[in-house]
Amino acid sequence: MKPPVDYIFPPAAVGEVPYWRLVLRGCSQLCFQSNELTGLFFLAAVFIASPISAAYLLVAGAIAPAGRMLFGEPKNIVASGLPCLNPGLTALALPAFFQTGWTNAGMWGVLIVSVVVTVLVVSLLLMVLPFPILTLPFLIVFWALFALAPHFDVLQPIASDHAHVTAFHPFIAVLHSLGQALFVTSIWSGTLFLAGVTLSNWRHGLIALIGAVIGTLVSYYYRDVDAESVNLGLYGFNGVVTAVAVFVFCGGQLRLAILGALIATILTPAIAGVGVQTLSAPLVLTTWLMLALGWLGDHWFDIKPAPEMRGPPAPAQKQPGE
Repeated sequence: MKPPVDYIFPPAAVGEVPYWRLVLRGCSQLCFQSNELTGLFFLAAVFIASPISAAYLLVAGAIAPAGRMLFGEPKNIVASGLPCLNPGLTALALPAFFQTGWTNAGMWGVLIVSVVVTVLVVSLLLMVLPFPILTLPFLIVFWALFALAPHFDVLQPIASDHAHVTAFHPFIAVLHSLGQALFVTSIWSGTLFLAGVTLSNWRHGLIALIGAVIGTLVSYYYRDVDAESVNLGLYGFNGVVTAVAVFVFCGGQLRLAILGALIATILTPAIAGVGVQTLSAPLVLTTWLMLALGWLGDHWFDIKPAPEMRGPPAPAQKQPGE
């Protein structure tokens, strides 16, 4: 049976994928997929909540593959859409944290410069780090933007206007956590995000949902944050993306994905307490931790069971004629 994407987008060989399809694959990489149909669902999810965010994402998706091609990125990597992961996150985070507008020429300039700088940072980190960089380039660029904001009038942070509420709405919080993986807050956005991931890989869709549930319940259990922040998915989205990332990068282990979602959610308020925007830092730190533990397990703790623990030897096979 053909995957759903093949009914709409005919399979194309590496190096022959039309550029517009690279843009869609790049959008899908926001949750570590490589699927044009998923990219369409993600774009729709963003558009419903914030049309200008969708436009920003399309700009990043158009710039990123060309930038990576200039740096000699292998064709198979470009064809996967992976070059758009960090630039796409940078593009989506701008309208989520700063005042933007269709006629705000300054912020359109910030968008283009930020996306180009993110592509450069990706190239640099790929040369110096021997392990997956994940969303580290996005974090570096966006933390720099926050540091520069007081010195540039064009960067006007959005004031938080969360109402103080005490009622916890778990169903809404789970859907918002899914939407927050794209830096938007909408029940429909979360639903479209989940549908997009599931159409690409049903296991990843289930893991994303599990991560949203874990992130929501754990953050509410700790009670270190207000209920409204939990309801908005601000503390659950790292559970979503970390669960999928750990599953993808750590050998497809469900138990590790669940553990990753737990750790990432616990790290969220801890990182916020340091005084920086949390963003996807829990995703990066947790996935690196899982990879490091896997390396230690393979190299230091791969102990073979003692002979007496292996059970009786298998009976010898009779040879023909015996």
